[in-house]
Amino acid sequence: MDGNAPDNAANSSVDFIAIDTGDLERLVGEPVVVAILKAAPLKVQTRVAKAAYHLQRALRLEGVDDEMGALRLIAAEEELVVAIFEWLKLNSEHFPEHRDFVAKQKNHLVKLAVTPVLGQMALVFEDFLFNGITPAGLEGLTSWRVVPAVKSGRVVLQIFADGEKPLIEVNPLDVAITKNDVSDDTVVNDLYQAFLERLPDTEGNRVKRFVTERADYRNKLLYAEDGRSYSMGESLADVRHIVERDLKRLLWCLAALLTNKPLTKSWGAVSQFLALYRRVLTEAKVLGPSKPDPEVSQS
Repeated sequence: MDGNAPDNAANSSVDFIAIDTGDLERLVGEPVVVAILKAAPLKVQTRVAKAAYHLQRALRLEGVDDEMGALRLIAAEEELVVAIFEWLKLNSEHFPEHRDFVAKQKNHLVKLAVTPVLGQMALVFEDFLFNGITPAGLEGLTSWRVVPAVKSGRVVLQIFADGEKPLIEVNPLDVAITKNDVSDDTVVNDLYQAFLERLPDTEGNRVKRFVTERADYRNKLLYAEDGRSYSMGESLADVRHIVERDLKRLLWCLAALLTNKPLTKSWGAVSQFLALYRRVLTEAKVLGPSKPDPEVSQS
């Protein structure tokens, strides 16, 4: 350190950096990233740009400093989560129920609980994206392909029957998970039970332990504890494989949110995700029991 330099970091200058989004485009394609950046307000754009920067830097660290690369990947995931939170804050009239967890967006437990919950939802959606959907009454006879795409700057779900032209394009915010005509509450409870079954069968509060240990992973790499310290047991390539899958899901979700509005007030699977996410945070003791929002009660 230069002896003449100020010892207060707050007094040092900060340079702006140019961000290369090529690695995000590698995950989801250029049209998705372009749609995000065109539709996103500045508060969201900056988080996406920083996520791209962390991912780019992480790739350079593979085989050089795997642990620092893993921290960069975690930071990229958190920045995309915060990008979604910032969008929720800017659209609070549509999502009054988001305030409790968005207020805790600097909490690593809150940010790093998003992708496991999103992964539970993704198990359902990625199944029909891979296997297609079967119209009622035509089981065993035909199925339709469902392909996510960007058309005219919007994320849509294209449904193909036969041929190369889509039969219909569906707004993803109007899609919800249904199960034998049961209520949304039952669907969310079933999703939560499926989420719970995927967690390690440990004693005590499995959800709290999972959420806490996932968030504590970064702390264990950064800091020593009394009488012990940890090193990363996985390779950066192993961690990158998992995190890039989650980044891909977050980018598609962000693009869908930024470029669409639902036809109904229910917001389909988005509302289901928020209910499931809140249930996980509540069970993990990160949030207290939910209370009716006064703005909702008066509307």
